[in-house]
This record gives sequence, structure tokens and C-alpha cells, in this order.
Amino acid sequence: MLAFVERQIQQACASDRFETRSKVLSFALRVTFCVTATADILNFVAHHLLNTFGLLPYAVAPAVTVGLIISTIVASSLTFSIVYLVGLAIHHLSISRAEFERLSRTDMLSGLLNRRAFMEEVAKAPGDASLILFDIDRFKQINDEFGHDAGDHAIIAVAKHLLSTFTEPHVVARIGGEEFAILAVKISAPERLALAQRCREMVAARPVEVKDRLVHITVSGGIAEKDAYSSFEDLFSACDKALYQAKSSGRNLLFHTRDILANNVPARAAG
Repeated sequence: MLAFVERQIQQACASDRFETRSKVLSFALRVTFCVTATADILNFVAHHLLNTFGLLPYAVAPAVTVGLIISTIVASSLTFSIVYLVGLAIHHLSISRAEFERLSRTDMLSGLLNRRAFMEEVAKAPGDASLILFDIDRFKQINDEFGHDAGDHAIIAVAKHLLSTFTEPHVVARIGGEEFAILAVKISAPERLALAQRCREMVAARPVEVKDRLVHITVSGGIAEKDAYSSFEDLFSACDKALYQAKSSGRNLLFHTRDILANNVPARAAG
């Protein structure tokens, strides 16, 4: 009987039957019914065997009736209590594990994916996708002039704009202090570029309020097509050069890698 319950719990864990309390209750009721039915059958058979060999000191009918009542009450109450409590424990552990996994993949300030999680998503993304890098313009100046709270508010504001523009299945992450990355998928390249431009314009059009002061922020961006490069390192480097070109051309701009001569663009400086 214990082996049966153990096997049922293992199968339930493998099939995510403990992901909600209602599923835990449903599982506990099913196991309780099976265990109770088995206990009643064994009770019935045992009484008749004892009666056959003359070992039952009572009439078989009332003995079986009393035995079934006792086995039903004991088996059902014990089984349900144990299985339900174990199921709840597994349910809470699953929630804790899922929350830990979510936190390990999340940038706490922006609520976006972190760099590690973004890299994992890029690795399994289709070839027909765009990598977009955005960097907040003059971020150090914002911190120096308005305080670090303003810098945090700027990061949060940009993150919100990115999430509202690049909804699933696009992937959005904060990969550095003031740098963000997006993997745009499942739409055409022109549509991906249009989304990036729209997001850049949205950031510029909506200043951030910090301690009753409006802080105007802009972002510069670079965009590259994933299928044009053999490795992520090459893709990122090309996209980063496009971003640098946007910075050096006046900021609050978005450059595509096809619009620049990649070999003539140096490594990007901060700001």
C-alpha cells in the first residue's frame, strides 16, 4: 500500500499535479478512494477466509459490516490526511522553487530578465530575429545632476516602455547599468525596426518625474539581424557598433548595422 501511494506521488510530481491547491485536493481524493477501496476489499476477503477456516468468532455478516465501517473510516481519514499534507508540502516547495528560479533570472530594479537569462533565450531563438540594444543617453549626467534616484527612475521608466512595446514573444532584458537588450521575433524585420523606433520616440516624449522635477531622458539604439552573423559574439559586437554610431551621431537615434560601415566604427564609449 505504501509503495502504491509513493508511486502515485512520484507520478503526480512528474505531471505537475501539485501546481495548485485544487489539484492537490483532487489527487488526495483519488488516492484516498483507491486506498480505501483496497482496504475494504482486503477486509471483506479476510473475514470470509477466517469464516471458511472456522476462525471467525462472530457471524460473518455483522463482522464484515463492522469491519468495512472501521476500515473505511480509518483508511480514508488517514490516507486523505497524509496524502493531502504531503501534496501541500510539495505544492509549496514547487512555488518556492519556481519563485527562486524567477528571481535568479530577473533584474530586481527593472523587473526585466537579467543578462544570463537573456543569453539563454537568445541561444534557443530562431534565426529570423533582431537584436536591439538601447542605452540611456548621458546617464552619468542624470545621476550627477538629479541624484541616483533619478537614474533608478530612468531605468524603471525605460523598462516599462520596452515591456509595453515589445510584448511576448519578444524577449526584453537589462544587461548592464543603463543598457537594455531586446530579441524581437516572429514579425518581419521592418516591423521589428519600426517597433524599436517607436519605443525610442516614446521614451523621449515622456519625461520622468523625480521629486517634483521632470527629467527628460532619451535612449540611443543599435539593431542587427541575428541570421546575418554566425555567433552571438559577432551579432552583439555589430549591434554594439551601431549603438555607438547612434551615440556619436547626436544621441536619441537608432542605427541599423546595414547603415554603418562596421569595420570603421570603434568600440563604444559610455554615455
